[in-house]
Amino acid sequence: MNPRDKPREQALEILRSVEDGGFVDSLLDHSREVFDARDSAFILELVYGTLRNRAWLDWVLNLFSAQPVAKTDVRTRNILRLGAYQLLLLDRVPPSAAINTSTELAKAFGKKQGYVNGLLRNLDRKRSSISEPRFSEPAKRLAVLYSHPEWLVRRWLTRFGGEQAETLLRENNRPAPLVVRANILKATRDELKASLVSQGAQAVETNYSDIGLEILSSPGIRTLDAYQQGFFMVQDEAAQLVGLMLAPAPGETVLDACAAPGGKATHLAELMQNRGTIVALEIDRTRMNRIVENSLRLGSTIIAPRLGDAALYLQGGFDKILIDAPCSGLGVLRRHPDGRWSKSEQTIRERQRLQSGILKNCAKLLRPGGAMVYATCSTEPEENEDVVQAFLSGMGTGFVIDDARRWLPKPAQGLVDERGFFHTYPRAFGMDGFFGVRMIKK
Repeated sequence: MNPRDKPREQALEILRSVEDGGFVDSLLDHSREVFDARDSAFILELVYGTLRNRAWLDWVLNLFSAQPVAKTDVRTRNILRLGAYQLLLLDRVPPSAAINTSTELAKAFGKKQGYVNGLLRNLDRKRSSISEPRFSEPAKRLAVLYSHPEWLVRRWLTRFGGEQAETLLRENNRPAPLVVRANILKATRDELKASLVSQGAQAVETNYSDIGLEILSSPGIRTLDAYQQGFFMVQDEAAQLVGLMLAPAPGETVLDACAAPGGKATHLAELMQNRGTIVALEIDRTRMNRIVENSLRLGSTIIAPRLGDAALYLQGGFDKILIDAPCSGLGVLRRHPDGRWSKSEQTIRERQRLQSGILKNCAKLLRPGGAMVYATCSTEPEENEDVVQAFLSGMGTGFVIDDARRWLPKPAQGLVDERGFFHTYPRAFGMDGFFGVRMIKK
């Protein structure tokens, strides 16, 4: 391969690994260590763009292919997707470059360069004839048009209706905003914004969180002095509100039951003025380092990382507990487009069992009068309301739902419904899809 085509080669290997069960975020992190900022950004664009549009790209390719693209080998079909994405959706790449580099990739990896070259050239010649997919069934049309799995489209059509479901699908295909949380141990939001602007970044205040900023542009997050000095943590606005709902006080003993990478644990430390103790529990040993790294950078000295399973942990007596439960992640598909191709309805059922076990066990660890927040980044009731209602009607009869609105900034109070459930959606609020509820142990 020509050295200048290495980013496309890296994008191909990431897409192949995703189909084999790899996680796109960790794969992209590795690429940042090898490539400069410009090439890393191009790899990110290729990978995320291809994943966000995968079903539509396959549908278009199949219009011009003698055989379904899905029946080719994993590298060939991803070479075709990359090429089609550049041809149809990436204006700054000349068609000749998209076709030639895809052919070279096929020569090096797919071994079907003639098929790839001919198909992409035909696609380029006839691109003006491509129209929207037409299916008699709405779920099939939307699944192709917005590249979401058909099972998920059917769920959302049933829950939200056609207009709202289509808006949610459309929002998931837009790049997620880059939002950061001011580390109030070191800087106010205004001070953070001034520091960012002085370094050549552009930022605006978030609408619901009073400690958040959306970064519109920057010379590179990790190059900023404010990052090096620990003035902020990258964290979506909805996740910031979940930490505020717990409202830990200075001097308390708090459990963050599923803590990696430490975003919420460090937020709790800031709310506690770095006084007290936070046990940051994490089941995955490889993710423990992220908690330590973020705690050190932000100056959160009261966080004690601990390896353990939140469904089995036994050391109790906590004043406050935060359960950011493992979930399907269907509320953050705009940030993790690979998730739409690796999840199923079975994933929701499996996560529900895990979530119920964690909630029941953590309830035993909370002292009487203490508060517990249960949260997920899922849009689905089975992982949210259903888990909470089953808990409250079972072993959780000693708990009551608390009104979380009094702990939230005024603009965010309307996100809590009459039952006490907190909801955000990309389609309505521009935030990740989150659920949360605050409960008190009587």
